[in-house]
Amino acid sequence: MTRITLTAAALALILCFCPGYAIAQTIVYSSLPIPQPPNVPSEGFECCGTAELGDQVQLAGTARVGGFVTVLMSDWAKHSDYPSMSSAGYTHPITLAIYDTVANARAHNPLFSVTQPFLIPWRPEPDPTCIDTGFSPWRSPVDQKCYNGFAFTITFDVRHAGIGGAPVQLPDTLIFGVAYNTSTWGYHPLGVGGPYDSLNVGLNSTSGPSVGTDVNPDVVFWNTHYGYTDNGADGLDVFRPDTGWAPYVPAVQISAYTFATTADSCKNGGWQNLVRTDFTGFKNQGDCVSYTRNGK
Repeated sequence: MTRITLTAAALALILCFCPGYAIAQTIVYSSLPIPQPPNVPSEGFECCGTAELGDQVQLAGTARVGGFVTVLMSDWAKHSDYPSMSSAGYTHPITLAIYDTVANARAHNPLFSVTQPFLIPWRPEPDPTCIDTGFSPWRSPVDQKCYNGFAFTITFDVRHAGIGGAPVQLPDTLIFGVAYNTSTWGYHPLGVGGPYDSLNVGLNSTSGPSVGTDVNPDVVFWNTHYGYTDNGADGLDVFRPDTGWAPYVPAVQISAYTFATTADSCKNGGWQNLVRTDFTGFKNQGDCVSYTRNGK
């Protein structure tokens, strides 16, 4: 999977070149570390009684039609522990939920959610030259350092996450949540051990968001059975704010589209940043103007 690199100075446009068309997504939020390191600090679900982890963020720019959401993960499972499985990794379903308010997050009532199966790559096998921390660390050829986990990204397609496959509108400020099941935790525990017990959500501890705003850098949203800063005074097993996380934030990138709605929006190069409602782009300004006037 190719990771998108962007600068902190401006909104980045991702151009997907199809025959004669440029389909533009705009990055409206990103807390992904740049560049992506071999591994990152992370929050384990099985180890920490977790069902969902996320954050409240404010999106940049004006593009608000849901596109793609990329999440940085960390896997601590190695193939030698599960030799009967594929050497390429294992497949596990993971859910992304988007909430508009704190109340709806607490009620587990998202605007929409998407569940996708992802191929989870194994972390590399142990390097005997690494000091054993109890997790048989591996050595990265990138920086020659030893790590317990392996960082990789997964990307959710939310373009058709609405009712009946309709596009979704992202609110200016939203709460995202990442959820999956392990042997004893998650919204629907699996009841049997597996490599997913060593799967974590990655955190960025080196910088704030490069695009968009973290509403409260010291707060994440967390559903856990134990571990809240208030020791559960505001409820256990609830997806709610938890303090004391700075400088750690879930590492996530959100992209969005803008639909072409008026002829004027197509002019002065605007057509390059617009799409039809089927998410296809335009050949030129005239193509965009024709679409806004005739629907084709």
